[in-house]
Amino acid sequence: MRIMLYQLISVGLLLLFITPAGATVPPDCNLAPEVVAEIRLYLTAEDNVPFMDMWTPGELVCASIDIYYNDPVDAHLHDRVLTGAVVLMGMSGDSRAVPVLIDAINTHPSQALYNLGNFSTVEALNALVANVRNEDDEARENAAEGLRRMQAPLSGDIEDGWNDALDAALTEVGEWMIQEPVEDFRNYFLDAYANLENLREAAQTTPGMQ
Repeated sequence: MRIMLYQLISVGLLLLFITPAGATVPPDCNLAPEVVAEIRLYLTAEDNVPFMDMWTPGELVCASIDIYYNDPVDAHLHDRVLTGAVVLMGMSGDSRAVPVLIDAINTHPSQALYNLGNFSTVEALNALVANVRNEDDEARENAAEGLRRMQAPLSGDIEDGWNDALDAALTEVGEWMIQEPVEDFRNYFLDAYANLENLREAAQTTPGMQ
């Protein structure tokens, strides 16, 4: 009973703090503040996965974006909530998460870079490649992980510039993988290069993309 009372009070307080969607939140994300507050509450739990089927994927990604940009720094378990929001965006498969994940490289580089590998877009690919030489070991490792995990887009989802982005990625990763100072990471970049070659081959064999 005490826990339920605490949760209700927490949701009520969060409604006072979570601001309306601003310029950084997609205009089609117009969740009611109480929905954002409820999802934020579950992000405070260490294991929140079992609760995620309580909302639609669209609600989850929109709430996560809203929380990432608008959660007060002094809010309860702020750091855990933001980390959870970044991971949740990455799991969503919703392309609206990509620019937010790119912003999150500045605050949560490991989670953001790893999860950008879930999106087969030019923007996500370019962001990963831009961090191939990141001075932070963990960020660089996760950039490699993102690149070696990225899958080919469906034929109907291939963007203009995808082939050019792949060519640039192959050049950058090809140059860096022999310079990478950490042996384990070097192997990750070798795998990333092989995956990029596979993505390039898939793009070349897709009708209309040669």
